[in-house]
Amino acid sequence: NRERYNMESTTLGRTGQKVCRLGAGLTQLGQLSLVDVGTAGRILGAALDAGINFFDTAECYGYSEEMIGKTVAHRRDEIVLATKTGHVSTGSSGQPWTAQTVREGIDRSLAKLNTDHVDLLQVHAYDISGPPPDDVIEAIFEAKDAGKTRFIGYSAENEDAEWAIQTGLYDTLQTSFSLVDQRARHGLLERAT
Repeated sequence: NRERYNMESTTLGRTGQKVCRLGAGLTQLGQLSLVDVGTAGRILGAALDAGINFFDTAECYGYSEEMIGKTVAHRRDEIVLATKTGHVSTGSSGQPWTAQTVREGIDRSLAKLNTDHVDLLQVHAYDISGPPPDDVIEAIFEAKDAGKTRFIGYSAENEDAEWAIQTGLYDTLQTSFSLVDQRARHGLLERAT
């Protein structure tokens, strides 16, 4: 129960979704050498029990999506679930940042997560200079139209994050901000709200 732990909540971007201010970034959960299924289930269950309801993963985070699907899929209604797409990941083939790779990646993610939709699908750290090709963006919005995601986000830094804000296409922006990386506080965060 979130109130029991005094967890503050906020609205996630333009989604209208209420999320705990403390979310779970699940990169490390995907490292089988670090986390087994039993441990993953205990970690994710404890997070949910404490009121943490925002889970952020990606197909390129190793086994992170599978861990979620195997351990807490039965609690799906408690989770605001975000994943990312665009990269070619372990066990898949193709070229990164093509519409086909994005379409196939979305379907693989849904299967691994053991769900029919995610709440937030994010274009993930597009790694070629400039904005993603139009057909990649179209494939992501096709997923929204098909009910595979409720909202679309962008996950990148600096000029790429600025581009995402300027397009007005995305419901959320995920960008770097930490003690060692303060660039986003120089106007980017204000422009994103």
